[in-house]
Amino acid sequence: MGFRMKITGGPEDIVFDERSISKVDFDSISSADSNARATDYGLTVKVWGKMLYKLGGEGNDPTLGLAQWAQVPSEKSDCYRSAEITVVSASQVVRQFTLPNAFVMEYSEEVDDESGVGTFYIHMKQKKDENAVTKIEGGFGGE
Repeated sequence: MGFRMKITGGPEDIVFDERSISKVDFDSISSADSNARATDYGLTVKVWGKMLYKLGGEGNDPTLGLAQWAQVPSEKSDCYRSAEITVVSASQVVRQFTLPNAFVMEYSEEVDDESGVGTFYIHMKQKKDENAVTKIEGGFGGE
């Protein structure tokens, strides 16, 4: 199983393939003290992965794009971007999450000097008043 992630709507697309992403967690969070389906709920995606640096000017480093997006202030419209996370199994797309108005809740990078491998974590959340346009799809045919 592998994961792909594509963030659009900023100065450049931020694209990750199956080699980078190690874990994805999609959450629909409702109020814990509700006795019925709450109208106040949140949709979030958390992604963990490896930092695969682009050396010698070979393409863009997508983690640099994430770090820059995390720094965009809320006053700027491009703090909201479209995030598409695709789950691939046996070369077939089995699930796709699209948050068309996502913003960064948390972003972190951890780099180990001994192993030379870095990891990243991003926690994205869909803009609450746009929850209805979030897509969760599955049952796709072969690629």
